[in-house]
Amino acid sequence: MAIICGTDFSDASKGALEVARALASQRGDRELVLVHVVEREDDAPRARASVDAMVEKGRSGPPVRTEVVVGAVDTTLISFAETEGSDLIVVAASSRERGGEGAHVGSTAEAVISSTRVPVLVVRDPVPWLKFARGEAPLRVMLGIDDSVACEHGIQWTLALRAHGPVDVVLGAVYYPDEAGELYGLHASSLVDRDPEIERLLSRDLVRRFGGPADDAVARPRRGLGRIGDHLVELAREEETDAIIVGTAQKTGLGRLGSVSSVVIHDAPQSVVCVPPNAIIPTLRVPNVTRALVATDLSQFANRAVPFAFALTPEANGAVHLAHVVRPDAEIDESEVARQLFALAPVGMTREVQVHVVRGDDAATAIAQTAARLGVDVICIASHGRSGITRALVGSVADRLLRASRKPVLVLRPT
Repeated sequence: MAIICGTDFSDASKGALEVARALASQRGDRELVLVHVVEREDDAPRARASVDAMVEKGRSGPPVRTEVVVGAVDTTLISFAETEGSDLIVVAASSRERGGEGAHVGSTAEAVISSTRVPVLVVRDPVPWLKFARGEAPLRVMLGIDDSVACEHGIQWTLALRAHGPVDVVLGAVYYPDEAGELYGLHASSLVDRDPEIERLLSRDLVRRFGGPADDAVARPRRGLGRIGDHLVELAREEETDAIIVGTAQKTGLGRLGSVSSVVIHDAPQSVVCVPPNAIIPTLRVPNVTRALVATDLSQFANRAVPFAFALTPEANGAVHLAHVVRPDAEIDESEVARQLFALAPVGMTREVQVHVVRGDDAATAIAQTAARLGVDVICIASHGRSGITRALVGSVADRLLRASRKPVLVLRPT
């Protein structure tokens, strides 16, 4: 796969070319494609001479194939990336505009980001990328984390970058205390102050979402009071990162990419990597399922989900949580319920087993919040599989759980 680099002969685009060359060399690419777009065919000869001159000034790295094309800049770069099967487009943040702490995103970069299916590196400061590609210093990046598909692509893209050299990763996520409290089933003590317990749980989940060991990345949850993008830019500045990696919603135009990515792309003083939701990103690390939660009403039918939780978790360091939900005012012997839950564990299994008697008005919500609070990797539950009018009248805990939880849910249907 070749890197596609766009140039307009400005100093900023020359820096982008240096970065593209260095990354292509680091990756062992066979060539780099340098593209310049002109409005008229009459401009092509002089442009070809200028492109060739740029290439001659830096001969290190893989061969550079130059292309001078008549057309629109954004569609041409996107077309080349798709035709060449490229996995990265490199452009300068802006060709001619500068202000504040760094270059503003120009119209070309905006248009490419809003439409391409290929990740885009928008270069502001080439130096950190050049040092990283040459093995002179680690690259320090902040990865914006949320629940989107593009975020998952961003994680895998970051892991791929790590395969070529040392990358220090800061996991940034912005939370609002009321929403986070609802997620974990906790009462947020304040809507404006940091919540230590929520941040502890979020930090745990951020590291697990990234997929590595606890020391593989640094989690930095940030309490939100305004726009998420502003908080991420501020956090990246505090952490002194060289680049920010974000997923883009990519609806129609940069203004509708989603407030988070739009703000980061425009306002961050660092380089930004934008990963679109429909990018083809190889999966380098798969989820590690070690903790499972089983929700059961203690009926024989519901208890069928218990063995599946043990099957999904490893013997060495696996943990299975068995939960039973009762109404808040239910008068029960909790110790007896706990004994019944412990008795459901298959004989001879070495996994850690914990039981939970959960009180809540809605079983699905209580299960989802318990799963989030415990940090399990999967939820197992049996469903009676009702349909038609019965389902409409009675409802289904499993169906509501699928909507209430962000965790994967294994639903056992009647045989």
